[in-house]
Amino acid sequence: MAPSALTTAETTTESSLHKTPQINFPVQAEDETSKFLREVNFLGDKEGKVVIRSPPKFSSKEEERQYQKQHLAAVFRVFAKQGFDEGVSGHVSLRDPVNPEHFWINPLSTHFAQIRVSDLVLVNQRGEVLPGGAQSTINAPAFAIHSEIHKARPDLNAACHAHSVHGKAFSCFGRPIEMLFQDAVRFYNDLAVYPRYGGTVLSTEEGARIARALGPTKRNVILQNHGMITCGRTVDEAAFLFIALDRCCHAQMLANAAAGPGFEKQYIRDEEAEFTHRKSGNSSKMWLGFQPYYDQVVQEDPTVLD
Repeated sequence: MAPSALTTAETTTESSLHKTPQINFPVQAEDETSKFLREVNFLGDKEGKVVIRSPPKFSSKEEERQYQKQHLAAVFRVFAKQGFDEGVSGHVSLRDPVNPEHFWINPLSTHFAQIRVSDLVLVNQRGEVLPGGAQSTINAPAFAIHSEIHKARPDLNAACHAHSVHGKAFSCFGRPIEMLFQDAVRFYNDLAVYPRYGGTVLSTEEGARIARALGPTKRNVILQNHGMITCGRTVDEAAFLFIALDRCCHAQMLANAAAGPGFEKQYIRDEEAEFTHRKSGNSSKMWLGFQPYYDQVVQEDPTVLD
């Protein structure tokens, strides 16, 4: 990847951007809310009374489960609006907060635009539909993939996979996106490639190979000749990353098509990419990025929460 050439003046300007004023929170004894507010890097009032919304705190695991299921159901509505639906392809899973060995997933052959909280299916590590959720069938390839990701990465509580047009078009190259524009740096050193196509995923062995491609730290993976998977600590994070990655794939292909003499691609340097990834690609910013989508679908149809 060739970095763009910068003059001394330009370098100074870039460095100064790294010193923009921001709210400083004490590092010692920092709780989750303080960490979130620091990572989203917002500006409020002088007294600190005007703050950005943040993930709620729960009085019980059952309360957390209901909240997470509501956001999972909303993800399917959002994906439908984004055009990520295609027949029975596509699935999003959420680790159950009450029993982390179980996870919630969408029922097979229900359109994303119609899924409600009560439609979500709870399954165990053997792929068996459990009481407590909808008594519906699930997609076997979905279980093969998601169960292995949840087992391999206890730090990731949600995973999204859908056959989006731009995601599957870009997947045929078997390579990650390039650091060409600011939104792409959300995926700097955070996008793996699964460099093979083994047909429809029907075995947990193939799911395990996909999970290994993610490695111990990455949240996102391009599945060669297939599409992509994005993951997160929350389903909000995983969903926003999927939307963002699909758009980055689209923009990458537009840039490739336009490149030529006099229109050579200019790459973001590693230093700026790493800095911006930490500021713009962290879990807190990804959670916040999904909330406007959540608000929209709930306002349009509150029954999604039923």
